[in-house]
Amino acid sequence: MPSPVFAPAPGRHDPEPCAHCSIRHSSLCGALSSDEIRDLNAIARRKTLEPGQPHVMEGDKSRDFANVTSGVAKLVRGAEDGRSQIVGLLFPSDFIAGSLGRKDPVAAPQSIEAVTKLQLCVFPRIPFEEVLHTHPSLEFKLLSRTLDELQIARDWMVLLGRKTAEERVASFFLYVSQKMENLGCRGQTSFDLPLSRAEIADYIGLTLETVSRQITRLKKDGVVEFEGSKHLVRFDRQELERRAGF
Repeated sequence: MPSPVFAPAPGRHDPEPCAHCSIRHSSLCGALSSDEIRDLNAIARRKTLEPGQPHVMEGDKSRDFANVTSGVAKLVRGAEDGRSQIVGLLFPSDFIAGSLGRKDPVAAPQSIEAVTKLQLCVFPRIPFEEVLHTHPSLEFKLLSRTLDELQIARDWMVLLGRKTAEERVASFFLYVSQKMENLGCRGQTSFDLPLSRAEIADYIGLTLETVSRQITRLKKDGVVEFEGSKHLVRFDRQELERRAGF
């Protein structure tokens, strides 16, 4: 497997390219001034990963922070019996937190692995903390995103603990579509699912057979329409929301 590619962030020490970044207004950088962007950009470097490559492995001493600028990553946690489970997904504009405010970095609680070709804007821990201390608005934005992610995790616990198989599959489709809308694709009903059916089953706590059966039912009822195995060309949002139990 090829090694991840590191490079300086585009326009390093120059805030202008960051102002035109496709995730500029939906990412952590969205609330920052030109001066704040300049200081953050000065410590950034670009990292590119091919599908299947890890950004960090579970148990590694994670030192860096990062923004996902393109592609999708999955969070994978291992069990003592050797099995693993996908416990989260990262889309463009999502933030990867390191060990903030600690003298020694803590072990990463899960692996972060590229699902598609993945590009990250990476910030080393100590310089990033210095930028946070200099710019309180960035620190507030980071706290706000952390609280949002906590709520998403709580909602997912409800999905895994209470929802039926149909509700879980419908909720997954809605979750991906919401992520697309957050990237400025409002109203879009055509996109590639980031996971295979086996990965979807792992993520939402079902068997592959159950996920395939539920997708087949949604297709038969005209709720979703696929081109190939992963390209969702159309979906009925209102019906998906009803079937998701919303």
